[in-house]
Amino acid sequence: MKKKLNIFCVLMLLLMAAEVIIGIVLNYAESAQAFRQGWEDGRSEHASFNNLGVDILSVVLGLIMIYLVIRAFISFVRFILNVNRDKVFVWDNVRLLRWTGWGILLSGLITSIHDLIEGIALERIYNNVMDDMVFSVFCLIVAEVFAIGLKLKEEQDLTV
Repeated sequence: MKKKLNIFCVLMLLLMAAEVIIGIVLNYAESAQAFRQGWEDGRSEHASFNNLGVDILSVVLGLIMIYLVIRAFISFVRFILNVNRDKVFVWDNVRLLRWTGWGILLSGLITSIHDLIEGIALERIYNNVMDDMVFSVFCLIVAEVFAIGLKLKEEQDLTV
C-alpha cells in the first residue's frame, strides 16, 4: 500500500514539474518576442514612466507567486517524506497538505489577476490555471479528510 502511495506521489511531482517546464517553454517564444520588441522600442525612444505602477504590481505579484509555488512544492515533498517515514496520520501532514493546496490555489489566482490586468483572454487564463486549481482543491480536500480522521482517532483514544 505504501508503495502505491509513493508511486502516485512521485507521479504527481513529475506532473507538477512537467507542467511548470511546459508552461515556461510555451511562453518562451512570446516572452522572447516581447523582450526583443521592448528592446528595440527602448533603443529608439526615451524611457517613459507611464506604466510604472503596473510594472511594479507585476513584479510584486510575480514574487509572491514564486514564493507560494516554492513553498507549496517544498510542503508536498515534505509530505511525501513523512509518508515514507511511516508518519501518515499526523497533524504535520495536514498542515503540509494545506500549505500545498493554498499555495497553489493562491498562485493560480495571482496568475489570473495578473493576466486579467495584462488583458489576456479569459479562455486562455482558464486553460492556464484550471489544472492547478483542481489539484489545489484536491489537496485541501485530502487535508480535511486527514484532519477529520485525526480528530476521530483522538476521540477514540480518549474513550477507550
